[in-house]
Amino acid sequence: MAHLLTFELEPDGEELLIHGDAAGLRLLAAELERLAQTAADGEADHAHLLTESWGGSELTEQRQGTNREIRLIHHVKAYGWPARQSDDST
Repeated sequence: MAHLLTFELEPDGEELLIHGDAAGLRLLAAELERLAQTAADGEADHAHLLTESWGGSELTEQRQGTNREIRLIHHVKAYGWPARQSDDST
């Protein structure tokens, strides 16, 4: 794999850890920018980021933290939503 992009979940489920090298963070940023542009155009869309064992190539599977209880996330879904129109019927 040519990049590092790993999502990990703390054991208590309260913290999401994102680890990435420059290439991995650019990949994530590009997906988020694509979703932002689609939302700005008034459309809803989503993106899937998966590890290789789950059929993708966007996420890496090597734990970066030292805590063995941290859970590796294999599938990240990101959603982009268009802005809601405010109800200004006054």
